[in-house]
Amino acid sequence: MSPLSSAACTIVSPNYLAYARTLASSYMAHHPGHRFFVLVVADHAEPSVFASEADVFTPVSLHHIGLEDVYREAMKYDILELNTNVKPTFLKHLIGTYDLEKLVYLDPDIFVYAPLTPVFDALDHHDGVLTPHITTPVFDGKSPSEQDHLYNGTYNLGFFGVRRSPQSDRILAWWEQRCLELGFSEGRSGLFVDQKWMNLAPVFFDVGILPHLGLNMAYWNLHERSLTETATGYVVNQTELLRFFHFSGITVSDPAMLSRNTDRYTLADRPDLHRLFADYKAHVNASHDLALEAIPYGFDTFSDGTALNRLARRIYSKHHARWTGQNPFDARGPFAAFAKKLGLVKGKAAPAKAGWSEFNPHDRRIDLVHRLLKTALRALGPTRYDMLMRYLAFISILRNQSVFLDDSKP
Repeated sequence: MSPLSSAACTIVSPNYLAYARTLASSYMAHHPGHRFFVLVVADHAEPSVFASEADVFTPVSLHHIGLEDVYREAMKYDILELNTNVKPTFLKHLIGTYDLEKLVYLDPDIFVYAPLTPVFDALDHHDGVLTPHITTPVFDGKSPSEQDHLYNGTYNLGFFGVRRSPQSDRILAWWEQRCLELGFSEGRSGLFVDQKWMNLAPVFFDVGILPHLGLNMAYWNLHERSLTETATGYVVNQTELLRFFHFSGITVSDPAMLSRNTDRYTLADRPDLHRLFADYKAHVNASHDLALEAIPYGFDTFSDGTALNRLARRIYSKHHARWTGQNPFDARGPFAAFAKKLGLVKGKAAPAKAGWSEFNPHDRRIDLVHRLLKTALRALGPTRYDMLMRYLAFISILRNQSVFLDDSKP
């Protein structure tokens, strides 16, 4: 097959352009004659501003990939969700627009160290290919665990390969519909953006699974993989050439950082990774263009600067038909008026990011909640208390808090 019929791509918002530039250069160094495409997810219709003559990638605008309603999807989803959920739409667009036979998606925080020959060879026999997070069991009380992979998905969708075929059209159409309708990061309902859906893909379609140790090496499979540097490149477990490493959860400004998403290893524990990580961080740090990276995302506020949050987005996602045909980001529009009237949004400061690492079980407010729960148990009895917990679990999914719509009309 001519290399001109094969390509790779990634998706970023402007603040992540240095990663996309680093990835594209690493891919093109091993795949001369291919093309590399970068979808820039931002409210900016002109993609050419995001690349210079020195860049080896072709930028693509979110407004040009065929979404039915860009602003509806951008209001439904936060930045992580939107970047991941437009993936199948982007792949469909590239295959159709550029008449590609084989296309590989790679997350922007990946670096390619050798030709992706095993991937392109597998696409001779399968319409799509995936890599599993892990290929051997792990049960050591550390994170990520097997339970984490049950929660987040069996396969890591930082990588996906697809070939042009009628079957792949069906794969991408199936995946696209679910991503655009139910692509939430919402573990309570069993959803995790684009990734969790692909647990089903090998059952429904001809999607091959590549357990190749040199593909998608990352913090989640370090318990089963080690690196050796040789004259021909990095070798995994002294058997397989490292094709690409996924630096997920990295902080490139921190020389000691392996990943913020694991407590199984630190870089100090893994001397085999020292040079790999140091070189990668240097590549990204040298690829910054602060002016381009400062271009606004554009989908994080109403047009008057009022900051959006997950609650407002989730209520919109469940009931967006009430505001059909209107730009939900318009501060003078009916959705903004609705959100402000009910207090779903407040102020112009971006919502603070918080996770379990910030949770303090000794906070006095937590103690108050615990006392209220004890009172509820005594008042309701165990059976009704169980029903109350089930209801609270239901409405803890923000999309299910339809009570707000009873108090206001659009």
